[in-house]
Amino acid sequence: GKPAVPIISGRFEGDAIASSRAFGMPDLRFVVVPRIYRNLSPEESIRNTEPAFEELVQMLTMEVDVGAASSGELIEDVDRFEGEDRFEAVLRMNEDYLRRDWGDGFPLMPPTRSIVDELLDGTNLSPDHVVCDMPPGFGIATVEKIAINAAAAGARPEHMPVIIAAVQALHKVSADGGKSLLMSTSPQAPLLIVNGPVARELDLNAGSALGPGFDNRVNITIGRAFSMCLRNIGQWYPNKMDMDTIGTTRKFIMCIAENEAMSPWDPFHVDKGFKPEESTVSVFITNGELDVQDQGNVTAEGLLKTVAYGATFGTRGLWNRHGEERLILLPPDVAAPVGAQGFTKRGAKEFIHMHANASLGKMTQYVPLENEARVAAHWKWMKGLSEKELLEITVPVLESADRYDILVVGADRAKTAVMPSGPSAITVGIDQFRP
Repeated sequence: GKPAVPIISGRFEGDAIASSRAFGMPDLRFVVVPRIYRNLSPEESIRNTEPAFEELVQMLTMEVDVGAASSGELIEDVDRFEGEDRFEAVLRMNEDYLRRDWGDGFPLMPPTRSIVDELLDGTNLSPDHVVCDMPPGFGIATVEKIAINAAAAGARPEHMPVIIAAVQALHKVSADGGKSLLMSTSPQAPLLIVNGPVARELDLNAGSALGPGFDNRVNITIGRAFSMCLRNIGQWYPNKMDMDTIGTTRKFIMCIAENEAMSPWDPFHVDKGFKPEESTVSVFITNGELDVQDQGNVTAEGLLKTVAYGATFGTRGLWNRHGEERLILLPPDVAAPVGAQGFTKRGAKEFIHMHANASLGKMTQYVPLENEARVAAHWKWMKGLSEKELLEITVPVLESADRYDILVVGADRAKTAVMPSGPSAITVGIDQFRP
């Protein structure tokens, strides 16, 4: 019942407009200042705010005509594009769609009525069936909307059950549907991993799975279709509801398969309670990528120590330790000897957790101990220690072995990919959506 006005830094003005519309507050008024406050000194914060103070007072005291602001952007008719031939019409469609940021920057396929209908035949759900509301803008993801975006990405009908399951999984990632992660200034991005028979049926690549080329054509297409849904249903538009500071190529989302045939352990979806003959897709939220190279270890312990040292990469300090995880894509040349020398998957995770350590001095650098808002009370005992003392105390970078996910992915050579991730991956069955 009290008036409130957000203070928005300049780059976030577009995000403020898009977010206020998406979250049911189209009349929201805000004041813009030049810089973000997070890393400003108190003196700089004052200089940042003082020029806006008079406008703040005015906003807080003025009468507000609720409903006067526009509740959405008017989109003119874009159903038909013409040219001297079909090729020119497609070029005009692409120019228009990409200008509106409805694509990923690459040429799109025309989502014609006939192609969309063909994709709808790839699932047992009706076109108007609501799969979920899709973050971060919580647009309503009907099967038909998913099919339209999948058509623009060049997907095939047999891909639809995977895409639908991935959309549903993203919705379940966290209490807010992943909204805060997707809208962050950090480079979080989803990664889709498929398990079960459907991976072989669709010819998803489980070898050099994250790269370009013919072998990864299905990986790229399904990931791109999911990305189009995230953009145009979830409203995940750059500089509106995706405020990533630098960006990442991981936002060209990929869909890969676990290399179950070359794994010494049960596949990931079996760990999650599914049967081996069931097909699933899991959505991981990744926040970086490191190539961990092993140059000659042959013992399981040596190989796992190399992975553990790599797992210290991407640590975001003590304040976020309870929410951090690591996605470890272990190639067969590491997984096979580790399994053959007696390590279960659980044992490998516990070994990695035991050896993935960092000093408190390094882990407090990310968020200084003086930051009262972000450092929990049970870490305040460190304030009296010198930097040398803090550097000499080591702790596991994650809370427990349960924070590590190991999947066997890759071709020959002992090179592991370690990705900071979190929250926990969500796995959804695919078979329920097949015709």
